[in-house]
Order: sequence, then C-alpha cells, then structure tokens
Amino acid sequence: MAEVWFAIPSASVERCRERLPAWRDMGYRIAVLQNVERGEIPADLVVWSDTYPGWAESINILCRDIVPASADIVVSGGDDMLPDPDRSAQQLAAEYFERFPDGFGVMQPAGDQFMWAQNYCGSPWFGRRFFETMYGGAGPMHGGYRHNWADYELYWVARCLGVLWMRTDATQYHAHFSREGEETPEWWKQNVGAADRADCELFLERKQAAFPGHAPRGLDVTFDIEDLLRNESGVAEWHLDRNHASAALTQPVATRVQEALDTLAARGARRVVIYGAGTHTLKAAQALASPPVDILAIADDDARRHGDKLWGYPIVALDDVERLRPDAIVLSSDSFEDKLWAKAAGYGSLGIDVIRLYAQTLPETSTPEEVAA
Repeated sequence: MAEVWFAIPSASVERCRERLPAWRDMGYRIAVLQNVERGEIPADLVVWSDTYPGWAESINILCRDIVPASADIVVSGGDDMLPDPDRSAQQLAAEYFERFPDGFGVMQPAGDQFMWAQNYCGSPWFGRRFFETMYGGAGPMHGGYRHNWADYELYWVARCLGVLWMRTDATQYHAHFSREGEETPEWWKQNVGAADRADCELFLERKQAAFPGHAPRGLDVTFDIEDLLRNESGVAEWHLDRNHASAALTQPVATRVQEALDTLAARGARRVVIYGAGTHTLKAAQALASPPVDILAIADDDARRHGDKLWGYPIVALDDVERLRPDAIVLSSDSFEDKLWAKAAGYGSLGIDVIRLYAQTLPETSTPEEVAA
C-alpha cells in the first residue's frame, strides 16, 4: 500500500486546523513546514522555520529533509487546498502508479478550474523518483521563486519531459481568499504580491534558457524544447506587461532605454535594432510600447528564439542586422553589456551607431576606431 503525504508550508495555524482534517480523513499523512505563526495543528510532522524560504523551496525542503524515506508520493500545495472528495489517497496513488510505475512523473488534479488552474501545477503529486532526482537532486521545483510562477515552470518542465498528467476528472478545491470573498491577507501582500514582478521576470529569464538546471540527477531524459517554443502562450509576458509595465517606466531600465531612444530620435535616427532579448528588455516594456523610432527587430544570440516575438517585435540573429540596415543598435543589458559590445561594436564601421546604456568609460556611441584612438 502506497504511503502518500500531503506536505505544505503554512503561516496560519487557523487554516491548518480548518483544512488539514479533510486530508487526514481521505488517508493522507501530513507534514507542515510552519513559519510566521507557531501552534499545534493536526499533522503527523511539524517543523518550524524561522524564515520563509518561499513556496517552491519549502516544498523542496519538505521532500528532501522532512518527509520520511518511506513516503512513496508527496502531494503539495498550500493550507488553502482541499483533497479530492471522491477518491481516497490510496485510490489516487494507485492511478498515479498505473501512469508512472517508476514514480517519475507529476499528476495534477485539475477539475477545479479556478484561476486558470488547468495550466499550472499548483497542487501537484510527485512520485519519489521525481522529487528525489529533479533539479540535480535539489527537489521537485526550482527554488528561486518566492511564490508565483514556480508552479508554471513545473508544468512546462514536466510537460516537456513527457511526464505530466493533468487530470480534469480529479479535483483539489482551492479555497483561495479571493474566491471566498476575504480581504487580501498581510502575509500574501508581503510574500506573494510584493514578489510577483521579480518572480515573473525570473520565469521569463529561465524560460528563454529552457529552465536551466531542471535535469534529474542520474537519469537520461529528453526535454522537448519545441513543445515549449511552439505552445507556451506567452502568459508571463502578458502578465508583466499588464500588471507591471507602468511601474517599469519609473525604474532605471525603462528610463535608460527611453532616454536612449529619445536621443536617437532627436539626432534624426529612425530605424533601430535592440540587441538583447533577456530580462533587461522585458523590464523595458513601457519604453518599447510607443517608441519615438521604428524598432525593426530585437537581436539575440539564442538561436532557439529566432523567429519568435517579444513585445511584438521579431527576434532575429545579430547577423541579420546588416540586412535590416538600421541607423542604430541599442545594447539592452546591464550584466552582459560588455559582451554585447564586443559582438556589436564592429557595426560602427558600417555607419551604424552602437549605443551603450551603462558603460561610463566609452562614448555613448562609439566605433572601434574611436575606441582605439
């Protein structure tokens, strides 16, 4: 008989007392990583954490360090989740192992369609082989997110590995505060709302690189990058633009890009290529929404992204720039500006201005000849 654990982080004694009994009644054992608020709750294992490691890393800690070695399956989520009311833990576990006999897979009950839930893994089932090996053995999820978007990365990693089972015939009800008509809790504002923009940007950065570090330790698996590139809907780009682009204009990235484009327009430049399709350009969303010049394309060195679009602009190879005949290239990166400059500076000899946003040691527009002088 499979041993199934419901393992979650929680900052609320009240919510645990209210909802954990339902999991126990359906045959789950329960482990909780408690933070913020300490108290007795109906769980088999309770471990206190002085700090909140974030949702995904909390799940990694639970799987790696807290849930006993006898556990065959870990089900996670939050203290606002309820178990499927029609199938016991044993019934669902049997169905899981019919699909994933070796325990390497993710099953997400997705009958509850609240909050676009059929498109991410917010209360996933992990077999032991999955949670012991993924991300090089660190745990089943990427631990760098504070809260949001970790479940969306999990969805795409599992899907592209061919080990995702989204089940609309099974339901784990999400009793989210917004669904219940409650006010936004303070803990949510501090740990979810305040981190959403950074988490979204992290997802976009990692998506562009096919979620680096996801590979399972000791297993030879294939990641279907074509599925990601072809079918991921761009929801994070839309979310960042819709919810955070207006704030981005007040940030240094958007301001620098806007000022560079305004300066080029004042000089008479009309045709511009942005070089760099990473996080920096994502943060420049508002500056690129209604630019004072014609943005011909966004050049990037990642060949997997060529042919895609970012903010509506085609992503092309740097080698395509000469064909596009721009008046200027704007280097859109802070951390990697020197590398972009090394690759793009030669276009100055073709009469194309190459604009650096950050370097103080070089003129704003420089050709290799000017640097040598």
